[in-house]
Amino acid sequence: MTERKTLAILVGGGPAPGINSVIGAAVIRARLEAVDVLGVRDGFEWIMQGDIDHVTPLDIGEVSRIHFRGGSYIGISRANPTKDPAHLDNAVLALLRLNVSQLITIGGDDTAYSAMKLEEKAAGRLQVVHVPKTIDNDLDLPPSVDTFGFQTARHYGVEIVKNLMVDGWRRSSGTRTGTSASPRSTSARF
Repeated sequence: MTERKTLAILVGGGPAPGINSVIGAAVIRARLEAVDVLGVRDGFEWIMQGDIDHVTPLDIGEVSRIHFRGGSYIGISRANPTKDPAHLDNAVLALLRLNVSQLITIGGDDTAYSAMKLEEKAAGRLQVVHVPKTIDNDLDLPPSVDTFGFQTARHYGVEIVKNLMVDGWRRSSGTRTGTSASPRSTSARF
């Protein structure tokens, strides 16, 4: 008899549209293949401290409609286990204590780097797949490939700026309106 596989899913970085769609699709596919799924709450925040209490089993019934909700169903965090070697060790050991053999990380550049380092540290004990997510579109991907979340954020950003321009044009008081697309340096193409 083969050992039962467990998949863990975690989300790092900031919010972006579509996170719950990715979580839901991954859980449904895994469960159809008889793979157990754990949602790691708040990204790397807890597991990098060795805490395995902040996980939740995920099943099809639970996630089948989460794509209608904003945010991240399992929470999100900017915690980065690569900043301290002990945190990286703790994260690997926590996942192994949970019998996790596969990990899906969803996030931007920091989360992608953490996922790579985690897989290296696990030395074959974990298979890691990273799903790129950023509204900044600042990951090193081919020019024609946008990360999920970017197009939605760009669309809403353009609509907001259009509305501000119309409001500014109609004003007779001489008031000026300014906008900033992102506080970070990005490769976003508006």
